[in-house]
Order: sequence, then structure tokens, then C-alpha cells
Amino acid sequence: MTPPEMSGPLTGVRGIVLTQAWAGNWCTSLLGQMGADVIQVEVRKRIDIWRGSYDAPIPSQVRGKKPLQQPWNMGAGYNSICLNKRCITLDLGTDEGMTIFKRLVPFADFVAENFSPRVMGNFGIGYEQLKEIKPDIILASLSGYGHDGPWANVPAIGGTIEPTAGQSALLGYAGDQPLNSGQMFPDPIAAMYGVLGIAAALRHRDRTGEGQYVDLSMQEANASIIGDAAMEYVLTGRQRPRMGNRHTTFAPHGIFPAAGEGQWVALACETEAQWRALSDLAGRGWAADARFTTLEDRKRHEDDLEAAISEWSRETSREELVAMLLGAGVIAAPVHDAFEVARDEQMLDRGFLRAVDHPQTGEWTQATLPVHFSATPAEHFRPAPCQGEHTAEVLEELLGLSSDEVDALVAAGISGEGPPA
Repeated sequence: MTPPEMSGPLTGVRGIVLTQAWAGNWCTSLLGQMGADVIQVEVRKRIDIWRGSYDAPIPSQVRGKKPLQQPWNMGAGYNSICLNKRCITLDLGTDEGMTIFKRLVPFADFVAENFSPRVMGNFGIGYEQLKEIKPDIILASLSGYGHDGPWANVPAIGGTIEPTAGQSALLGYAGDQPLNSGQMFPDPIAAMYGVLGIAAALRHRDRTGEGQYVDLSMQEANASIIGDAAMEYVLTGRQRPRMGNRHTTFAPHGIFPAAGEGQWVALACETEAQWRALSDLAGRGWAADARFTTLEDRKRHEDDLEAAISEWSRETSREELVAMLLGAGVIAAPVHDAFEVARDEQMLDRGFLRAVDHPQTGEWTQATLPVHFSATPAEHFRPAPCQGEHTAEVLEELLGLSSDEVDALVAAGISGEGPPA
């Protein structure tokens, strides 16, 4: 058996990964889309929560699309964030399963995981132990708060990282309580930082021959994206207030209704020229209104400004309104829902959105690699793996195991597919 065809800047790199859920899985998927051979190790007794569950109903949208359909391979979340991986199953709680995992490590350039800090050490496969197997190995750990400090062992998910990273303090409306984004926003942020950390460690290894331990904190990764607000507090002692969709200096800056239910347009005026263009376009005499004459006036009367714009904007369809605003030189964009994003012409044309045919769910549009490489283009995109789909392939290819030996692992419950016996 031969590994799948790869392309991209990481072609020739291999990762053995124990990642789960969103942050770790998407991090390692992006590496796979950049050409790395990413081998996902899953444990049947602890199914990845993004796979769903073993007894979940088959979603109506995919039911009957393919002859073989198993609930644990139908999870839309898992299938959207685990592209370009191979999946094997091993029970790492058994001596034989752990032995096989350790035998795979010499074939890896990096190992990645996003357990709580104590798990890898409890398994006996922390960084020091992995270095004994392969001295130049890279281990990347993506955890909530990093592997040291007083919060190291505090469980975390995206929804708890948002407040501890300071994001929730800035999300919400003036005079109201802090809010979370509702999208587990910290996970993809941490995933992208993880990609950068692993890529930098690979570069360091290629230049020096040294491996590295990448200890990523989701909290720290996400605190970095509100660095301006944090620095403002450090320098001035001022806590930036919540301001909804408003901007610290621009006015107007927000989301405004268009004609039709649930139709919205984002618009902003960064300059006085843009403000005059918006006023002329609306034909309501805003530029001559004493409340809106200067930027300082508009910021002081922002409630009145937004009410006036909303009264005007809701008379026109979203697409027509955006075209008018852009034609006048005003910053504007339609607010799209998820279904519209999946049909976005710009992202389709650039190849970020691609049709990917999964062996059990059929063909669906998936978000792929948001980067183009001129010298090492990434051109091969494969569906997320079914559970244990590549166990025999990988163990034969890397370890030389026979089909009888793989079958024995399945019979012992160490490997296999689906619910454990």
C-alpha cells in the first residue's frame, strides 16, 4: 500500500496526532492540507465528540446518499475539520496498543495532542519519553491554559476561554452584560497558532537537528487578538467599554437593516469624504444636520445617527443597497448567513470552498486551506477519514504488520471500527 498523494509545503512531513474536537483537529487538518501525512489515532472507547455518538440517527440531509452509512462517520462537524487525514484506532490503555503507538513515533516528525496537561504524562508518552524514542521529535500540546501555571489543570473549552482571555469583556452592547460570541471562537484561533508553532518547530529542526516542545495556551493565543484593548488598559488604566458593532473612532460603523426579513448590511465611514458620499446617496440632508456635522458630533449622537440610517436603509434590498454604497465609495458588505457563505463566488473562485466527496455522507462543500503557496501549491484535498479507515494501511506501510496481525488487534478490541464490544 502507498500513502495518499500529497502536495504543498509540508510534503514529506508526517504527524502522528491524538487531537480531538475542534482546535486540535483543525490545526492538524490544516497541516495535512499543506501536504503533511497526518495520521489520526483514535480510541473507540472514547469517541471524538465531534464524530457524534455511536447511536446517533443518520441526518436526513445525508440519509441514503451512500450504500454504507454509520452514525459515527456522519458527524458534519468532524467531517468538516478533519480533511486530509488518515485515521487508525488503537486502545492506548492496553500495553499492546501503546506499544504500537510507540513503534509509530520514529516515523513521525511531530506528535500533536490537545488533552488536559496530565494525560500524556499519565500515558508515559510526554515530551521527555517521546524524545527517548525519537530525539528530534516535535510534540505540540494545545491546552486551555498551557502546561504550567496555577490554571494548568483547569478544564477549558472555547466558551470558557472567551471570558478568561478578555474577549467577553469587549463583546456586548453599551450598558449591558458581557457576552460570548456563541461560536467557540477561541478554538480556530488556537488551531491557527498551533499550525504556526508546529511549522516554526519543523523549520528549527531542519536548521539545527533539534526537536522541540510546543506548549500552546488557548487563553494566551486568544488574549493576543485583543492586544490593543489590553495595552490600552496597561497604559491608561481604562477598561474599553462594550460598544456592540460600533467602532472606537469611526461613525457610522455598524450593521443596518435592508428590505426583507433578516436582511442586513454592514457599512462604515472612515473618512469625511465617505460620510459626505453616504449623506448625498441617502438624500436626507444628514451632512447639514448639526448633530452629524463632524465626527465628534456623530459619535456624540450615534444613537440618532444609527436610527436615521436604519430608517433609510430598510427601504432598499440588501444587494441593491450594497451596490449603491460601494458605487459611492462607502465601505459596505452584505451580511451573509452560513448557506450564503457556502455559495460565495469569491471563496469558490479562489478554491477555498471545494466540493469534497465523503465515502458515507456524499459530496458537500467544505472550507479548505485559506492560503495559496506560489512555489509549493497545495492541490490535493481529501475527505475526513472514517473511524479506523486506514488502520490496516498504516500499520502495514509503516510497521510491516500482516493482515492477520491487524485482524488479531481487531479481535482483541485494541483496534477496529464502531462501538467497542
